[in-house]
Amino acid sequence: MHEKEFDKLNELVEMVNDKIHKLYEDDEFLEITKKIKEVNLAIEDVSNITVDFQVNAFDSKKEKCLRVLTVGICSAGEENPYLAYGDATPGKYLVDGNIRKVPHDVCPDCWGDWDFKFKNHQCPECGIEIGKEVKALLDTATCPNCEKGNVSLNKPKCDECGFEVDVNMVHWG
Repeated sequence: MHEKEFDKLNELVEMVNDKIHKLYEDDEFLEITKKIKEVNLAIEDVSNITVDFQVNAFDSKKEKCLRVLTVGICSAGEENPYLAYGDATPGKYLVDGNIRKVPHDVCPDCWGDWDFKFKNHQCPECGIEIGKEVKALLDTATCPNCEKGNVSLNKPKCDECGFEVDVNMVHWG
């Protein structure tokens, strides 16, 4: 997805996420959370139950769905139900000279599942390779591996996790 399109979609993501949090904090889901916990405790071999809210974008040409938000009410045993997330942070990539923005666990070209791109260099669905047809676009100092530490062109080794950016797989921007 092109960066501007992703950013527009993200406006909806933020709105939905904010509304779900507000409803949850205001106990609007109280009846549902009680029922989730009750059902979770009643089913012996189930460790947790989650009711999810999602924002997805479907591309009819790719015949793929891009999940951009998953937030759910989760119950695990005796614990009180809580909000849990199941989506990935966005990543920016250069594909055919175009900036694409997708969740980091997705191929920026075909939208197939492709996590840990610096370890698994080829998309298992379409076959493009990081460092060849696609490069990770690093336009901040945030480490693309742990998302906590810092990396730079002059210091490609993360100060938090020790991951070293392969300069052939990225475009610094």
